Amino acid sequence: MNLSAIASIPGVLQACVTDDGGHLLANCGELDPPSAAVLVLGHATLTAAAEMGRRFGAGDCIEIVQQHEGGCVYLHGLPRRCVLIVRCRDDSSISELRNAAMNLSPTNEISVSTTGAFDVSSAMHAEPAW
Repeated sequence: MNLSAIASIPGVLQACVTDDGGHLLANCGELDPPSAAVLVLGHATLTAAAEMGRRFGAGDCIEIVQQHEGGCVYLHGLPRRCVLIVRCRDDSSISELRNAAMNLSPTNEISVSTTGAFDVSSAMHAEPAW
């Protein structure tokens, strides 16, 4: 399965794959590619959840669904320390998205696209509005 199949799910605005270095490996959807800071934060979010799960004895985190004011974000761990990040209008597509993500895995055909150097300081200092 490729990202265009995930991006074609009703309600999905964008799907992208990032590695642990904040590189955009693949992107598909209606929106511009996310900034490197967003990619770093997405990977860090799933990594932190995995650490919490291991410390609780529940194991690695496989996926996270985040509810936001303007929609939701779905994070799914992939092989080779990659993360699928999907932005959705709402959570109505999560079930179908979850099934599609289970069949997705980065291959050698996914090449690193050129992105600007990521701004680690903005990623490290991100704070919630509340």
